[in-house]
Amino acid sequence: MAVTALVGISLVSFRQAALNNQFLQSKIGSVARLEGVITTDPVLKEGLVIGSFKKPDQLSALFKLTAIDGRGIDLPLRIRFSPASDLEIDQNLIVNARLVKSKERKVAALAIANGEITKVGKPRNLFRFTSKIRDDFRTLASDSKAGALIPGLVLGDTSLQTQSFITQMRRVGLSHLTAVSGANFAMVATFLFWLLQYFIKGLRNRLWLVGVILFLFIFLVRPTPSVLRAAVMSAVVILAKYFGERSFGVPSLAAAIMLLLLLDPIQSTDPGFALSVLATAGILLLSPVIEDKLSQRIKTTWIVQSISIPVSATIFCLPVIVLLSNQISLVSVPANILVAPVIAPITLLGFVAAIFAPITPFFSSFLLLLATPFAHWIVIVSQSMANLPAISFNRSFVFFLIFVAVLFGLISSRKWVIYLAIFFITIQLITSHFAWPGSGWQIANCDVGQGDGLVVNLGKGNAIVVDVGPEPEKMDQCLNKLGIKSIPLLILTHFHSDHVGGISKVIQNRRVSQVWISNLAQPEAAYHSTMKEVSGIDLKIVEQGEKYLLPNFGTQVLVVWPKLLLGQMPTLPGDGSEVNNSSISVIIKTRTLTIFAGGDIEPAAQEMITTSGYLSQVDVLKVSHHGSAYQYLPMLDLLNPKVAIISVGQGNSYGHPDQQFIAELISRNIQVWRTDQSGGISLATPNKIRVTGKEWWQIRWG
Repeated sequence: MAVTALVGISLVSFRQAALNNQFLQSKIGSVARLEGVITTDPVLKEGLVIGSFKKPDQLSALFKLTAIDGRGIDLPLRIRFSPASDLEIDQNLIVNARLVKSKERKVAALAIANGEITKVGKPRNLFRFTSKIRDDFRTLASDSKAGALIPGLVLGDTSLQTQSFITQMRRVGLSHLTAVSGANFAMVATFLFWLLQYFIKGLRNRLWLVGVILFLFIFLVRPTPSVLRAAVMSAVVILAKYFGERSFGVPSLAAAIMLLLLLDPIQSTDPGFALSVLATAGILLLSPVIEDKLSQRIKTTWIVQSISIPVSATIFCLPVIVLLSNQISLVSVPANILVAPVIAPITLLGFVAAIFAPITPFFSSFLLLLATPFAHWIVIVSQSMANLPAISFNRSFVFFLIFVAVLFGLISSRKWVIYLAIFFITIQLITSHFAWPGSGWQIANCDVGQGDGLVVNLGKGNAIVVDVGPEPEKMDQCLNKLGIKSIPLLILTHFHSDHVGGISKVIQNRRVSQVWISNLAQPEAAYHSTMKEVSGIDLKIVEQGEKYLLPNFGTQVLVVWPKLLLGQMPTLPGDGSEVNNSSISVIIKTRTLTIFAGGDIEPAAQEMITTSGYLSQVDVLKVSHHGSAYQYLPMLDLLNPKVAIISVGQGNSYGHPDQQFIAELISRNIQVWRTDQSGGISLATPNKIRVTGKEWWQIRWG
């Protein structure tokens, strides 16, 4: 053990020293001339919403750096470049790129391409041949979620899958089906052994042939660290299955772990490595038990194994998945059982179709036609289970304590410990189920992070929605929790991405009657993407003084800003005063409450609203601009709310909300509620407030 520890520490130290290369570090923050080769297929990464703006989409790939500013060097980087660039795996290139620090431990830095990329030569024949297979196979895949799933499951090509579909699959515990995993390798190998026994009698010969096929398969699905890991782990499973003893698999797994860590010690910090090891352990230890049980009812071996392999892998991976995501999906195991019988047909039909795609597209299309109904079944299971609740832990530490307690109870036969843990979780879940939003809620502010998402309840699944946050998933989940199926009025106060970024899911999953938009079509990129999403819906640009009634819901909306012509206003530090001051500001009066919501208006606009004569006292103030320091206090005094809601992201880089402004609110006896501290906030009356809760010990439905 001392020798092992010494070797491990030495390897990690050497690797870390290499990644911290002083010459490279001296270039951080500047533009350098890089030479090297792309080592993974470029993957499209959607631009993140940072503050008010959405970064542009980029392609991302691992890059082996061979020279920087003419000086030879050998280090791994992550490189990002424009989607318009026609680059592929194994392509040598020269590029000017800005180097920045990366949080990714396996790379020395992040390179962001700056200008033209010069290709040097062509990829090697093996990669060109496999790229041809992947491209032809992708072209044959149908234009649907099922069609997009097949290339991912068979060849690890996720380029056709949307981010929302990947998120949906992850939520129900089926994310391993969106790309090639160790379970896929194991199933392919198992099928090959079953097939080859009719043609090749010697076990050793079959082992060699399967090994060669899997080796070539690695290059087809790409020799990335995760694929190589999956291949090594499947080799462990193959050896364990076909050399008899189950006990043979555990030392083989240990040897595989050591081999992979010797080759790349940084993998020891990679959650994917832990999941791969646990999945393999599940296949080795639990899969035979499941097989024994199923064999009594199902006589076909490959069907039994196609169920036992993914289910056992899922069960073993579940604790780490929860620690990583702070959520445990109650449908993960049932979902995996339901889809298990179709994974093998998709994998095998897809594999044969991919091989023949460049030669006989018609034959491959026929095989894909056979595989598509199986893929549709996975999509159906995923869609039907995606909206079922999951157990959410505010801190993974709480889950770790519960997991250790249950494990201790099982090992020591102290059942009372297990019962106590179950009782604690049950009480928490019952409480959270009835706590938010509560019966009779009238206003809710969704916890969308650093952004805005306000909902005014009109009854019977109808609501006015003011802004939709930066992310589609968060706003969609909040509206589902609130039971909103119809939106008679959607107000998009202005086009900063933290207010309109979540529009796609809101529009997709609900009936929207009318959308109000700002009279300033800026920022241009966010404006055009939003207009594309709301195409076909009644649009209206409103201005100060207009009053609208929703008689069926007993609600009135008064527009207090903006004016048709804004004129020149002071420019304050931040993401754009002009756009902020174009925010639609409204007073919404329901049968029981009045609320003021003003987007991100700043003091100049607030002062003009205050002197306009349109303001009146309200019950609830939705604080403008996430509680920034730029507030006009006379407007606050005129509104005189009982409750102030601040929609703000935890630990944001803007310093929101401003503590001095919060002190001003408190000094006026105004209750202050913040989403960064309390999560989602709902009001039934100004003095009946419920929150989702962000206390570290809380467990709730997510």
